[in-house]
Amino acid sequence: MTVFVRSAKVSTILLLIIAVLLVLLFSFSRTLGLTTSASAQDDKSAAQKTPPSDPPSADKKDEPATALSRFMRQKLQASNLILEGLCTEDLKMVSEGSASLKKMSTQENWRVSNDMMYRRYSTEFVNAVEELQKEAEDNNMDGTSMAWVNVTMKCLKCHEWVRNAVLADGSR
Repeated sequence: MTVFVRSAKVSTILLLIIAVLLVLLFSFSRTLGLTTSASAQDDKSAAQKTPPSDPPSADKKDEPATALSRFMRQKLQASNLILEGLCTEDLKMVSEGSASLKKMSTQENWRVSNDMMYRRYSTEFVNAVEELQKEAEDNNMDGTSMAWVNVTMKCLKCHEWVRNAVLADGSR
């Protein structure tokens, strides 16, 4: 009976994690304008097939957004590695994904703002990732699952703050 209850708890936690990640992915893609309609995608693919008539501009003002988008995708890939590890009970995979997130947090393009609140959210996220990595290395599946929920919530809170404060402030 204990195994069934534990299995049900882990399954419930994993379903919650998947739901939170889907919400995160949807909000992230909306924030960066990555969601497009089918006709817009057709136009985009048609534009990619035709060579550009003008040489690329020396003005690189669009590059940071593109670099940030690529960096956020890398964070999402590390998160997917963690989720896959949880779903398959491969805690080594979880540890690798959390190590990747931790390493990324030291890179310059991690900081999208120097604001005190952003730094606080970032520090809380890194601490949560460190806890996740510790639980995975200790082979504690339940602890790892709960730590992942914490990491995901820290991520969501920071994204919410960036959307509402940093991006809103930049559009003024």
